[in-house]
Amino acid sequence: MELSSKKSGALKGAIEVPGDKSISHRALIISSQATGTSKVTGLLEGEDVLATAEALRNLGVEIEKKNDEYHIKGVGIGGLQESAKLLDMGNSGTGVRLLMGLVASYNFNSFFTGDKSLCGRPMGRVTKPLEQMGVNFITRENGRLPLALKGLSPAIPIEYELPVASAQVKSAILLAGLNTPGKTSVIENEPTRDHTELMLKFFGADIVVKGKKITLKGHPNLKAKKLIVPADPSSAAFPAAAALIVSGSDITIKNVCINPLRIGFYKTLKEMGAKISYKNKRNECGEQVADINIKYSKLKGVEVPAERAPSMIDEYPILAVLAAYATGKTVMKGLKELRVKESDRLQTIYDGLKANGVKAKMTADSLTVEGGKVKGGGLVATHLDHRIAMSFLVMGLGAENPVKVDDGSPINTSFPGFVNLMRGLGAEVSLARAKPLVIAVDGPAASGKGTLSRRIAEMIGAPFLDTGRIYRAVGLKLIYNNKDPKNEQEAIAAARELKAEDLTNPRLRQEVVGQAASIISSYPEVRKILLDFQRDFAKRKEGAVLDGRDIGTVVCPNADLKIFVTAGVEARARRRYRELMGQGVEVAYNSVLDDLNERDERDSKRDVAPLEAAKDAVVIDTTDMSAEEVYLKVRDLVNRLL
Repeated sequence: MELSSKKSGALKGAIEVPGDKSISHRALIISSQATGTSKVTGLLEGEDVLATAEALRNLGVEIEKKNDEYHIKGVGIGGLQESAKLLDMGNSGTGVRLLMGLVASYNFNSFFTGDKSLCGRPMGRVTKPLEQMGVNFITRENGRLPLALKGLSPAIPIEYELPVASAQVKSAILLAGLNTPGKTSVIENEPTRDHTELMLKFFGADIVVKGKKITLKGHPNLKAKKLIVPADPSSAAFPAAAALIVSGSDITIKNVCINPLRIGFYKTLKEMGAKISYKNKRNECGEQVADINIKYSKLKGVEVPAERAPSMIDEYPILAVLAAYATGKTVMKGLKELRVKESDRLQTIYDGLKANGVKAKMTADSLTVEGGKVKGGGLVATHLDHRIAMSFLVMGLGAENPVKVDDGSPINTSFPGFVNLMRGLGAEVSLARAKPLVIAVDGPAASGKGTLSRRIAEMIGAPFLDTGRIYRAVGLKLIYNNKDPKNEQEAIAAARELKAEDLTNPRLRQEVVGQAASIISSYPEVRKILLDFQRDFAKRKEGAVLDGRDIGTVVCPNADLKIFVTAGVEARARRRYRELMGQGVEVAYNSVLDDLNERDERDSKRDVAPLEAAKDAVVIDTTDMSAEEVYLKVRDLVNRLL
């Protein structure tokens, strides 16, 4: 999915970026080891975190989303079950390393794999200490995935000194120590992210940090908690950087984690002359949080010391982009860890800078960038690295010529909705293709088409329309303006006034609104107006994703891709039942099943546009598929068109 960005006007607004990826992984994993049901809000719904959630489900942990809250029913220490499936971690280096530690102290086998990028990344730093705890591995050369892990219970407690600073390795050892008798200790000579230690303590673990040594007592009694995941400072770095280089910009990023071990990037920006301020500082679930205000600034080159690298290791790609706009030279040292990220990130940064006319020098563990005007005009090879893709899209917002990245799809591993969020601030980011994509997603009620459509829209940076809400939106206009839905002329007038923002009103689900929608849907003129509304939506310059029951057959018969999502009625009834109960709606399963059977009968036999798959639609039966499996299947179909 090739994306392009170009010089933009001033960026303005207050935004929220996705939840912190590091904390989201740990919230799922540590909640799984508690007794009781933990409730997590703000969880990052990127592909990496969802891969961790799916792996935990395969290990016997019940994880369910209810409204905007994830419920994780903990199995307690020692309660995991052997997975009958291969644990596919996608692109998630954090997920695979932490889960290898978690299952290390179980007397069963686990098999891990991932995408092409993850399978090319070495895991030896994790396998070495776990082998000392009694774990056996079969891996590809240099510890690469796919790999087989044979755990040991009870595992052997160890004291391990990290040869290289790594929060992931530290966390893997500590998680292995949860189900290990005695004390497990890690010594780190350079401080790294301490989210694991903070969260274990929050859940009630006996964990002591004394100087460079972290010690965990095995078999703690972890209690379920309610957690709020703060916004990811690494994700916030991208809109923050964009504001700094686009003249006149002034933005605020809300609820950002400002853990002292995560804000090296922002400290560096202040040294470069950036106008950055923290507001509304507070503590949530053991983590420090604040709103960050950023204004356009004239930056100067600085030297970034090697000892700061652990606190900003993920921000070097975007820092290199900012350095290209700064006056003078910026020297970044201690970057050898970048060689083993999603790509050889150091080499990839250097290549991207050169492709866009920026002068730079690289050594084995350093990068020097000579700033000034940025020519742009280059195509950047991302090597499936989400941070490279976002960084160079930010570069294009201030460059003399547009900047392209060869594949923007990896962005969804950490920052779903990135393109739309940046557009909302005023950034010029788009698909680098002649014709925007229009995707039609149809299917019966409770088939999962809504969730799928939203994720696909986020992936391609296109607007999303839930067409099932449009009649309700018209009904809502009538009811709350004291109009009678039975008056056809008033219904027609309300339909003509419909706007896209009307579809987000939380009152749309009220029963009286649904009754009004049922009445007005019988008026031919209303149906014609709303059909035109849907077709106009599909003509947006960014493309569009629409879901409903006749999108591929009636509304958008020429859509670039048509998907028909279905499932057995009992599977759909179970999903809808869980959804309603999660919303606090008391309902009997049989009544949900009866309602879906009636709706299926009605939809399939209606005179106008009966529910059926378009002849050229891809039909996906989701009865035995998770939402993640469905998304990945459709994502592959979309990528073939980009």
